[in-house]
Amino acid sequence: MLDCLVIGGGPAGLTAAIDLARYRKSITVHDAGHSRAALIPKSHNYPAFPTGFSGAELLGRLAQQVAF
Repeated sequence: MLDCLVIGGGPAGLTAAIDLARYRKSITVHDAGHSRAALIPKSHNYPAFPTGFSGAELLGRLAQQVAF
């Protein structure tokens, strides 16, 4: 039995999955693997990341947190 199916593994979908997991919901993330966020070369002025980060790095960190 699944509580929620998240469509899209971009920043919004992965953030939703993190929040749902925090409340101990059973979730599945369905993603085609072609997030536009992966194309971002560098994001700036983001809290706790003074030197910025790439879109691919953001997606990797979010996916890693979902996997916990």
